[in-house]
Amino acid sequence: MTNPKTILFLNGDLPSINTVKKYLRKGDYIICADGGANELIKTSIVPDIILGDLDSINKVSLNYFRRKGVEVRKISEQVTTDFEKSLLYIIERKLNDVIIFGGVSSRPDHTLNNFSILKRYYRILNIKIIDKDYEIYYIKNKDSFATVPGKVVSLMAMPVAKGITTKGLKYLLKNESLEFGTREGTLNKTSAKRVSISFKSGHLLLFKGI
Repeated sequence: MTNPKTILFLNGDLPSINTVKKYLRKGDYIICADGGANELIKTSIVPDIILGDLDSINKVSLNYFRRKGVEVRKISEQVTTDFEKSLLYIIERKLNDVIIFGGVSSRPDHTLNNFSILKRYYRILNIKIIDKDYEIYYIKNKDSFATVPGKVVSLMAMPVAKGITTKGLKYLLKNESLEFGTREGTLNKTSAKRVSISFKSGHLLLFKGI
């Protein structure tokens, strides 16, 4: 049986409900970060808690989930975003495995900010963002996963990753470096049924096609 996870809904673009339900399991702890509840109301999913500064959630969503008995916690400080407030809450509760929906949106500044926040916490939490095309997460020095040939895999150094070696990709890296603004590793494709990626130093963001 799969261990329960923490599912976090942010105020970005959700993938299809079918994609979301592929990752949901009975017993998962579901959090909405503020305006993430506005999209969730369109589904049958009911969160365990809504938290944040509550400046984005609309009254219809707020009242609907309150009637459902959902806990609502207002955190007024403005130093952190609702995403980071949620991660701090997750750490406080000693939760670990986190899947995020709504972490990517049409706002590039919001999306890049979320990738930046993700970088601060990926060595503390097992955490990934799911959008309509990708699983997105920082690799903890090495990763290996089953796949099928022809899936898109992109690697982005944030800002530098050194000593990268890959197997199972069309374009291989052999103890090479990537650097933001200098060299990217995007739009690669899988060429085998298993991919392995390792690197020696830095931070490496993976976009794995789903």
